[in-house]
Amino acid sequence: MGEPQSKIAIEYPSMTLGVVVIGLGNMGMLADLSLDPDLYVYSHARGFHQHPKFKLLAGIDSSAQRRAEFVAAYDRPVFLSISEALRLFDPDVVALAVPTEAHAIVLEQVMAQRAPRAILCEKPLAYTLNEAARIVSLCSQAGTQLFVNYVRRSDPAVREIKSWLQSGKLILPLKGVAWYSKGLYNNGSHFLDLLKYWLGDFQGFKVIQARTSWADDPEPDFLTNFEGGQIHFLSANERDYSHYNVELVSPSGRIRYDAGGGRVLWQSVIRHPTLPGYKVLDSNEQEIPNDLSKIQLHVVNQLSLALAGQPAAICTGDQALRTNEHLASICADL
Repeated sequence: MGEPQSKIAIEYPSMTLGVVVIGLGNMGMLADLSLDPDLYVYSHARGFHQHPKFKLLAGIDSSAQRRAEFVAAYDRPVFLSISEALRLFDPDVVALAVPTEAHAIVLEQVMAQRAPRAILCEKPLAYTLNEAARIVSLCSQAGTQLFVNYVRRSDPAVREIKSWLQSGKLILPLKGVAWYSKGLYNNGSHFLDLLKYWLGDFQGFKVIQARTSWADDPEPDFLTNFEGGQIHFLSANERDYSHYNVELVSPSGRIRYDAGGGRVLWQSVIRHPTLPGYKVLDSNEQEIPNDLSKIQLHVVNQLSLALAGQPAAICTGDQALRTNEHLASICADL
C-alpha cells in the first residue's frame, strides 16, 4: 500500500478500550501478517494491538488456519462464533472485517448480545442502500457510534491538504481527475469519500460512459460536482494494472496524489523565469509527508480521538451512508 516513511509522531488521547475483531481475512489480519510490524500496519488486528489506548481482546473467524495464525501473532483468544466470543467478552469496540455482503447480518448478531461503544466497519458500508441504512439504524438504536474504514482520511498528507483548503493556501474552486480501478463500490468509493472530505458536499454527477464491471461492481466514468470543485472520475482496467491517482488543480497550484496516496506532491504557482506576465507551476515539487505504510494505526488513532470527543479525521456511519446514496444514484443512471 505504501513504502515506509520517516517516522510521524502520533498523539494519543488518554483511554483504554477493549476490542474484538470479527473476520481475520485480509483487512482483519492477513494484510500485514508477514510484514515487519515496526514498518507496516495495514490490518485491524495490528492497528489495535499496537495502539496504546486500545487492548486487543480477541479475534473471531470461521477458518481454523486463520484462528491459529491469530493466536500465534497476538497471543490472544480466538473464537469460531460471535456468540461464544461475546459471552466471554464485552468489548468497547468491534471491528467488522467480514465481506461486505455480511456486514448487516454480522452486526445483527453482535447487537443481539452486546451494545459496544463503537463499531469500526470495513468499507463500503453495504452493496445495497437498504442494507446500509439498516446498519446505521441498528447502531443508532443501540446508542453505538458507527465509523467506516475509509482509511485515507486519516493519513497525515490528506489531513495536511485539508488544512491547506481550510486556510486558503489551496484556493477553491478546484478542478481535478480521480482514477480508480477494481470497481466503484470496492475502490471508487474510497476516492469519492476522499474528495468529499476535501471538497465538501457532493452536489451532483453526470455519467460519461458506463464501461465494464469488476466482479459485478460497475466501473463508470462520471463527472462529479462538489461544494469546492468539479472532479472527473475515470476507471482504469484492473486486469491490466491497479491505478489509483488524484490530480487537483487550483488557482494557487497543483496537488498530485499518486500511487493511491503513496506519494503526494505539491507544485505552487510562480512567475515564469524568462517570460514577463506568465505564471507556471514550480518545477521543484514539494513532497507532503504521508504514512500509508502505517495507515491503520492512524485510523485507530483517529477513532480514539473521536471516542474521546475530540475532532477526528474518520468517516462516520452517516457520512458513509451518504456515500452509499451517491453510489446508488450513479449506478441507477448507468
